[in-house]
Formats: sequence, C-alpha cells, structure tokens
Amino acid sequence: MDGILKQRLVGALVLIALGVVFWPLIFTQPDVRNPLVLKPMPERPVVDMTPVSPPAIDREAVESQLPRAPTVREEDQQSADAKTQLSSDGSETPVIFESLRQPEVAPSPEAAPRDEPLIDEAGLPIFWVLQVATLGSERRAHEIVEALRDRGYKAFMSRYTRVDEALFRVQIGPNAQMDALARIKPEIDRVLSVDSQILRYTQ
Repeated sequence: MDGILKQRLVGALVLIALGVVFWPLIFTQPDVRNPLVLKPMPERPVVDMTPVSPPAIDREAVESQLPRAPTVREEDQQSADAKTQLSSDGSETPVIFESLRQPEVAPSPEAAPRDEPLIDEAGLPIFWVLQVATLGSERRAHEIVEALRDRGYKAFMSRYTRVDEALFRVQIGPNAQMDALARIKPEIDRVLSVDSQILRYTQ
C-alpha cells in the first residue's frame, strides 16, 4: 500500500471520529428543561411571646385531702417546757452525767405486748419522745445532747421561738414504744432534776 492511500485512510478515520463526536451537538435537539427559579426567603414567623398563666390548681381541695401532720397540744407543750426548764449558764447544781445509768435494753417486739396504736387516724405512724430539758443556750443544749449520747441515749436538739426568745428543747427518741421511754424517765428525772414529759414526736 503506497503512502497516498494510507493518508487517505487515516483522514477518513479522523473524519468519521469527528462526525461521531459532533453529530449529536449539531443535529440533535437540545434538552430544554425548566429553569431553576429561586424563590425569595419567607419572612420570619411571628412567635407569640405572651406569658402563659400557670394552670389553675385548687390548692385548698388538694390540701384538704392530705393527711394532717401530727401536732402536740399547745398546753401540753408549754407544760413540758416549764417542767424541763434548766439554767443555761450552769449556775444551778451541775449535772453529773457520770451517775446516769445506761438505758435498759427494750424487750423484743415479739415478747412485749403492744397496746399503743402504731398508726393514727390520718394513717401516719405514731412515735414518741421524752422531753428532758429546755434551755435558752444552744451551746448548753448541745453539751447535754452529747452527754446523753455518750451514755447510750438517742438524744437530739430542736430550736423554737417563744415570743422573741430562742429556746432549745432536748429530747430522747423517737420511739414507737411509749413504755420504753417511761422506763428511762425516772433515771433522767433523777439526774437532771426535772419532770421529763412524754410527747408525740413531730417534725
């Protein structure tokens, strides 16, 4: 095959390749699609910032169905405070706690008859405390509590206000058995020189 024929064949192949490439561009109708339309950004929504009122609750109706917390009659509490009043500055005969005997171990619930009710009419448990001292000094009340605890008594202190005076009650308990507190009352009265009183435990 001479050179002229080869050139013609190569030229024909090039023309065929160009025809394959450009044929769709020249003779094929372009695909017309819907143009992309950008919509304007919507306005910021209006939020109602009006404060929402709390739901209506009939507080009195709800509270009337709740059990009443146990209380001590004011007359009984005032009497207990008067009978257990101690000097706050220790000017009276000092208390000698070393002579206080350890509390007796209460009999087991299986062996001891339980005549006192365990639940009151409101369905709340009944516990008792033995009020042993009433003082105007928090420091002195704390000392008596610590001394009683050192001797094995479960003592604690509570603060209350009488008119414009802060006073502190020292009590032993709480105990579900009133008899257990009655057994230690004589020993407490002997050492503290008071007439301790058994009262309903209230928080």
